[in-house]
Amino acid sequence: MGLKRSVSSLLVVALGCLVISPCRLLAKDKENGAKSWLASYADPAQISVDGAWQSDDWGTAILHQTKGAREITGTADASVIEGVVSGNKVYLAFVWHDRKGRVSKIYTASLTLNKEGDLKGHYARGIQPADKETLSINLKKTFTATPTSAETEPGSASTGPAHVVVYRDHYHNCPHFKALVFADGKEAASLENGRYLTLNLPPGKHQIGTSKAGYYGTQAVNLDLAPDKTYYVHFDLPSAWVCTINANLVGAAEAMNIIAKTKPNDANRVKIPEMVSLAPIEPGH
Repeated sequence: MGLKRSVSSLLVVALGCLVISPCRLLAKDKENGAKSWLASYADPAQISVDGAWQSDDWGTAILHQTKGAREITGTADASVIEGVVSGNKVYLAFVWHDRKGRVSKIYTASLTLNKEGDLKGHYARGIQPADKETLSINLKKTFTATPTSAETEPGSASTGPAHVVVYRDHYHNCPHFKALVFADGKEAASLENGRYLTLNLPPGKHQIGTSKAGYYGTQAVNLDLAPDKTYYVHFDLPSAWVCTINANLVGAAEAMNIIAKTKPNDANRVKIPEMVSLAPIEPGH
């Protein structure tokens, strides 16, 4: 009798593994497949696509390409982007995640920079083989090194960084909840209860959010930053029962009413010190 029970238990465990493991393997396979697909395009980069791009289907895509590098990282409205520049072509993988952080879907795209400065090409669900049915994709660049939205005086050549103050009320609800601050898909810091910090960013398009784009539950704001200007993003936890964050762009007066009652974030919570300032903000700031 005991032997039968043991065999039955083993069968249940084995079946459970068969049911659960394939999902995990499929998610990992998708991610590895995308990385292998990108790695197959290995020519030296002949173009730069660093900047913000707009598409009717994909929303705003912010791409980061270090000068002289092939690799691209970035975010779209609801996805994380990985990519490469190979010769004069661009290959991108748009990755979505579920609420547990597992890959849920991937789209891949191959694009060419045309004479008008647009990225045009095709995309498909999953990895894009030559014989797979694809759809058109068109990305238009929305800013260069000096964005048209920059509020500068005529003749001014100001290119100073923009400042984004991210703050969190001193709440009794969810006081120990970790509020991560992401800038363009990179974790800049963890914001404590009743604290604030300042992100120093180059002018142009940026995305400030509560987690990496493409993850379930992401809250983010898209900003077009002007040189030497200050912006305020409020991380609000509206519920005492469910610890979730709403990220909202607010005016200076509204922000300062709360910031005056808080203090700078702890330095040991900062992940990217070259981006984050913890200087005190005076009431008349």
